[in-house]
Order: sequence, then structure tokens, then C-alpha cells
Amino acid sequence: MFSIGQFRFVRADTQEMKEAIYRLRYRVYVEEFGFEKPEDHPEGLEMDEFDPCSIHFAALNEQGQVIGTIRMIMSSPRGFPMEHAATFGFIGEKPQSEKISEISRLAVDKDYRRRLEDGFYGVESYLLKKEGGVLESEEALTEASSKRKRPVIVLGLYRLVYQETKRREISHWYMIVEKALWYALKRFGWLFHQVGEPVQYHGERIPYLGILRDVEPYLMEKKPDLFKFYAAGLERNLLPENVNQYFDLA
Repeated sequence: MFSIGQFRFVRADTQEMKEAIYRLRYRVYVEEFGFEKPEDHPEGLEMDEFDPCSIHFAALNEQGQVIGTIRMIMSSPRGFPMEHAATFGFIGEKPQSEKISEISRLAVDKDYRRRLEDGFYGVESYLLKKEGGVLESEEALTEASSKRKRPVIVLGLYRLVYQETKRREISHWYMIVEKALWYALKRFGWLFHQVGEPVQYHGERIPYLGILRDVEPYLMEKKPDLFKFYAAGLERNLLPENVNQYFDLA
């Protein structure tokens, strides 16, 4: 658990918090964007068969209410959602399934997305129009970036994902999302490779593969401030072996 300003970021280990996560997902996925049908979730809880084999994370406001969430789906006999939804390849040798996790169900309460123009993930005002965002030009992007803070809720949730990945010795991530989120994650240091063609899955979605051994060197070399943010509080023995090439941690 850690805090950033008014927000706390935690792993959801109680049934009460998990139900609060499912209620947030219902508001976002069912009521707001219509990706799921209300009749499939009659109790107002957006859940699926992968939730029992997932690690759930939550962002909490000052009142302890869940206002953001993401999950890591772990290996199980069910496989992974992306394997059922898309045909895709793999980069390099495919590890055992226990080394893979699928990142999904990112959701942020609409009252905590920074701007009205921010859409589903709360990142569109950080992106160019050609990336699925709202900014007209690179100059507008540079100007906007100099005036605003990073999307704290989304990045805090991905910090939890990174650290859980390290603790569980995960080496690869699946992710099937719209391209706007891919662009946003790339901007904040998460390099994912497209490994298949777009499919219809809660709208048009693209299958991606993230490889930890690619992401960490890129962050340390190109975006050191972000690496320090994601790694803050992580046990020293879990940091990359070559971390001292980039940072003086003595």
C-alpha cells in the first residue's frame, strides 16, 4: 500500500473491497459506456469468470471509496481472456503460463478523470488526435504536458501491477485494449508489442504483449523519473540487476 496525495493504492484482499470494485466496474463498463449488458449483471456488480483467479487493485479517495481499479489475471485452467478473444503470435520463446499475467479491467470513476475530454481511461487529454486523444499537434502536446500533472490514478494502479509482477516473478503481460491506451502507456514507459490484428471485444481492441525485460531498461534509460516512481518501495532484491548502472542507490 502507498499514498499519492489524497489517494491510497492497495491490493484488494477483502470481499467487501472486491464488491466495491465490481460496483465501480458496473458504473463504468455497463452504465457509462455500455460495454456490458445490464441483464448480465442483475446485482449491479460487473464480474466474470476470471475474477476468482485475479489479483485486484484499487485506488481509494480520502473517504476510502474505490475510485479506480485494475486487475492481473493469473494462470488457471481457464486460460487468459486474450487467448479466447484473439488470434495472436508470441515474441521469442513462450514461457510457462505461470510466468504470464493478463492486465485488464482498468476503470476510473468519471468524477476523478481530470478533464471532461478525458474518455474511458482518463488519458485522452494527454494524447494527440491521431493517437485517439484530443490534442491537435505536437506543440499542443508539449504545452499541455508542461502544465499538467501525470494521470496519478492510472499510473498508481500500474505501479501496483509492476511491483506485484516483480514479487510473483512474472515475465510477460497480455493486454487486449484500444490503441489509445497503448499510446498512453507508451508515453508513460510501458512498452507493449502488438501481436495480432484488431478484434471486436468490448469495441475494437488490439492484442498486445508486454515483456518485462524490455520495459525495465527502457524506463531506467529513457524515463528514469517514472522508473523511480514505479519502483518506489519495492524490495531491493527485486530491483533489476543492472539498476546501479542508472541510479546511485548506495
